[in-house]
Amino acid sequence: MKPSLRQVNFSLHSFDGNDGLYNKDEYINNILSFAKEASTKSDVIISLRLWNLEKDDAVNLEKKRNNELLEVIEKEFNLHYKIQEKVIPGKGMKIADKIYLNQDHEFQWPDLKENEDDGVGFCYGLRNQVALLVDGTVVPCCLDGEGVINLGNIKTTHFSELIKSERANNIVDGFSRREAVEELCRKCGYRKKFGR
Repeated sequence: MKPSLRQVNFSLHSFDGNDGLYNKDEYINNILSFAKEASTKSDVIISLRLWNLEKDDAVNLEKKRNNELLEVIEKEFNLHYKIQEKVIPGKGMKIADKIYLNQDHEFQWPDLKENEDDGVGFCYGLRNQVALLVDGTVVPCCLDGEGVINLGNIKTTHFSELIKSERANNIVDGFSRREAVEELCRKCGYRKKFGR
């Protein structure tokens, strides 16, 4: 309910990659309930993300990977049409007032165990997004759920100091040069979405 909160993104595809979650229906229902309540009680925009599609839309239509989930969304929001598993670059599909479904191609999730590449690319981390982990750790983006790029903790240091730190500035400056300066960023496929 805070006016400074502009948007909340939910990765609906993340359930399948999280070994600690067991009840997918409950997980999805909680997200959709929150989305509906937030849209009626605030100006917050809700983005429901399904970033697990193949590059070939024909393959997506054939596989119907997200079919059950899309049917739940259609029913929950009383949609009178079928949602196609199709990527429309840079566009979300409006499914209700202030609620959007964004589908995109799957990318390599950042992981220190992955091979490093040349580091060329761009990311909006710390430029117009930041993530706050449940323990108060501030990281450049939501893909760093383990806090590898730990900029500090808002429980002990003011947020403005954390995002103005030398490490934070190095990250932003690096991406301004299209260069990933952090090891985790060089092992992340998301930055490749924005060209080389």
